[in-house]
Amino acid sequence: MKDSLVVIAKIEQIRNRAEIRNAITGMLNDMKVKDKIKIPLQAKVMIKPNICHIQGYETGATVDPFIVECLVEWLLKNYDVKIITIGEADSAELNADIAFKVLGWEDTFKQSPKVHLLNLTKDEYVKTKLDGLYFKELNMSKTYMESDFLISIAKLKTHAMCKITCILKNQYGANPVKHKGRYHEHLSQVIYDLNKARLPDLCIVDGIIGMEEDGPISGTPKPAGILVVGDDPVATDHACARIMEINPNKVPYLRLAMKKDLGSSRYEMFGEKIEDVKTKFKQGTPLWRRMIRGGYKLLSHMPF
Repeated sequence: MKDSLVVIAKIEQIRNRAEIRNAITGMLNDMKVKDKIKIPLQAKVMIKPNICHIQGYETGATVDPFIVECLVEWLLKNYDVKIITIGEADSAELNADIAFKVLGWEDTFKQSPKVHLLNLTKDEYVKTKLDGLYFKELNMSKTYMESDFLISIAKLKTHAMCKITCILKNQYGANPVKHKGRYHEHLSQVIYDLNKARLPDLCIVDGIIGMEEDGPISGTPKPAGILVVGDDPVATDHACARIMEINPNKVPYLRLAMKKDLGSSRYEMFGEKIEDVKTKFKQGTPLWRRMIRGGYKLLSHMPF
């Protein structure tokens, strides 16, 4: 058996909550039976969802809180968990506290005493030393770094700069720095470093309603009806690229992660076969072209 495992489920009725809950529960049970989820007693669990913008899950931009609700229910039923922290960091266009409120995360978990919502940017920081490709050290959320088990929940989306964004790119968002655009020139290296600093123990990708074309926030919703769960972020992203009919070797950050052995591109498949669920995700306008168009639009409004 290969070391890494990727489980895929197809959701036929994308608005059927019972079908979604059953699929998630079944996939997690498969991972547990195959001994791919190792959570210690009285664990502090961290969940890092992709909430990159104040847009509802139905736009394809952000993770559906219901998926995390199903995950939390399953964790509390199957493990002796001390606390579950759901954490997201601020970004240039996002205040995580406002997003938790507006997008329904507060309402979803207000009756769950073991669940805590955390703005990673406002948490106490710990200095994390790493011999990275870009960073030699990082200031990271203490709660995030000291968690016993880290779960990354990404969205199945295209990305203007790196073709796709799934698990590895989701960890880029854990950097508590608000203005992350400063790193775009070295995006693949920074993504690698953020994952090297704290690699997810469990990966879940919400592709029930994904996003194609001008992702990760300005694209078109893609009702793909797909859920992916894995124990290795590289394997999970590799499988997701194949599902989207995008060559994994053409995804810069994924190619780098494979080259640096951050994870494995060899994995056992369980559940649905990629060939049976793959669906073409259309690529958007290249970023350089969008920037030129934006520049022309700006110039057209200048008073000269």
